[in-house]
Amino acid sequence: MAPAAAVASRPASASTGRASGAEVDLVRSYLRDIGRVPLLSHQQEITLGRQVQELMDLEALEAELKDQRGGEEVAREEFAKAAGVSAAQLKRKLQAGRRAKERMVAANLRLVVSVAKKYTKRNMELLDLIQEGTIGLVRGVEKFDPTRGYKFSTYAYWWIRQGITRAIAEKSRTIRLPIHITEMLNKLKKGQRELSQLPELQGKVLRMRYGMDGEEPMSLTGIGRVIGISRDRVRNLERDGLAGLRRLSDQVEAYVAC
Repeated sequence: MAPAAAVASRPASASTGRASGAEVDLVRSYLRDIGRVPLLSHQQEITLGRQVQELMDLEALEAELKDQRGGEEVAREEFAKAAGVSAAQLKRKLQAGRRAKERMVAANLRLVVSVAKKYTKRNMELLDLIQEGTIGLVRGVEKFDPTRGYKFSTYAYWWIRQGITRAIAEKSRTIRLPIHITEMLNKLKKGQRELSQLPELQGKVLRMRYGMDGEEPMSLTGIGRVIGISRDRVRNLERDGLAGLRRLSDQVEAYVAC
């Protein structure tokens, strides 16, 4: 796994910001890895930045085409035609853009560490700060306009710092809930996960019937009007859905009663 991916995929910890021995070892290993990546010249930043922008334009086009088709995947030939290139050219442009993005991120990870170290007394572990800064760096790479003429590091610094400070602000706003509230929320989350395993219509009926999406609970008749089925059909779906939930977990009945 690449250094950037390793940090970006690391689960956030609940530490107080003091580095453990294990974390110190991880940071040292990470610094060794990213230290092997050569820095980019200004001309390389411009060249790679153009390739990344072309990638972002193509990804935006693909998303637009997909949206026009109701979320269906777009055939490569159709995508290429909309982009005004051949399928082979499209493939090369996408690959070049992704490689360019990876290179720009990898070459600037030392900057992330440098910025993250300035915030180590803010109740977050260094690796968590690096993770958030790396997410900001990726966003900066995606937004960088190489035609403006300034160095990427100047631009990236702002995105890295924003990613870190935003994470610190969100963490500082976290409310420590009583244990019984936490347990109830965990039960609700478990119920929602199990609902997603039911057939789609059964899950939809249960959510509407018991107000599981934050809405007011609905009557059988009201649900039938919304979905376009009879009241008896709604009752049968509710019964089958509850039976399915009981099979998945005997704790879900408590969730439904909430």
